[in-house]
Amino acid sequence: MSEELLVNPVTGETMRVLESTADVFKIEYALRAHGEIPLEHFHPNVVQEISVSVGEMHVTINGEHKVIKAGETYAAPPSAVHFQWNPCDEETIATETYRPAGRNHDFFRTLFGLATDGHTDEHGMPSLLVRAAIFTEFRDTIRPAASNIRWVIALLAPISRLLGYRRLIKKYARP
Repeated sequence: MSEELLVNPVTGETMRVLESTADVFKIEYALRAHGEIPLEHFHPNVVQEISVSVGEMHVTINGEHKVIKAGETYAAPPSAVHFQWNPCDEETIATETYRPAGRNHDFFRTLFGLATDGHTDEHGMPSLLVRAAIFTEFRDTIRPAASNIRWVIALLAPISRLLGYRRLIKKYARP
């Protein structure tokens, strides 16, 4: 596999793909100073390990705030609700490993591609109809934490499909 760099210009996240197989999705992950991911979420049946090499990563995992500093590793268990941010004045760099990989690679390619093409808001989230397409397509890999958002997605999914948003997100998948 040739090196792939995924960049989200809205959230300031970058991912250098180190390994992408059915078993492991491993990235070098950078989050800009004062950056955060767009949404609290969980990965069904996936362990997400975060090893910080530069700076510190703040995370909430199942409601508990943790600070992972350079040289430290933390693993979020399967289906753990989590959110990540960097409140510091310098970039945070970590290695993140997802086991099993699920379709995290394609999910991040899709979300970052949408941000690059201007299809997200200032927080890196697409419209509700596009979100319905993404979270329906990748429901085996990632889900929003908030039950009200999951209900809205379930209600909007048929409308999103009829309006062709699934085609929009499919353009970002790996060949």
